[in-house]
Amino acid sequence: MRGEDVMCAFCAIGFPRFRSTDIKDNSLLRRLWDWTDIKHATTFFSYNHFSPYHNLVIDFKFHGKSDLAVKMGRWAAMEAMKSGFWDEIDALVPVPLTRWRKWQRGYNQAELLARGMSEVTGLPVVNLLRRTENRISQTQLSNEQRRKNAEGIYRASRLEGWRGKHLLLVDDVMTTGSTLANCALALRDAEKGNEISVFPLTFAY
Repeated sequence: MRGEDVMCAFCAIGFPRFRSTDIKDNSLLRRLWDWTDIKHATTFFSYNHFSPYHNLVIDFKFHGKSDLAVKMGRWAAMEAMKSGFWDEIDALVPVPLTRWRKWQRGYNQAELLARGMSEVTGLPVVNLLRRTENRISQTQLSNEQRRKNAEGIYRASRLEGWRGKHLLLVDDVMTTGSTLANCALALRDAEKGNEISVFPLTFAY
């Protein structure tokens, strides 16, 4: 799956793109609506953890391939144009890491994905969220543990100039939706008038 910019031509043919073009009602939205109102949602591709395409996320998340995250963000943004997803969005808000995790990794992969999306759409990337607690990684947790682990750990700040706007949360992977939902709740707690949409690069089932 290496080479030819992001992946080889053979792998690109079988790339598991998210099949729904309905940004107002799809499997991501229905999962998130259990927590809070999300206006629109889409994702670039969906996979299970046994899929070789999972390695794309592993590479930019854990193996230092930060340029891959930007490239995937650009590709995802271009794909989402087909559904008119960007028409009402005002700004891109990456899901934050703890300061320790960002220092350890050298970057926030969600912020790099958002940067790639920004290059295509011209929308600004604004860091309006911070992660307040250094809890354990979500990676090895069960679905119920993920929900509990994400509760109350995100806070919104610096919303001046972004009140009453349509904000798009950007992350690398959505599984249960707990991280994105808690980020959306934090933004909504800070400003009730904002509309929130989400764009995880991948939907892992």
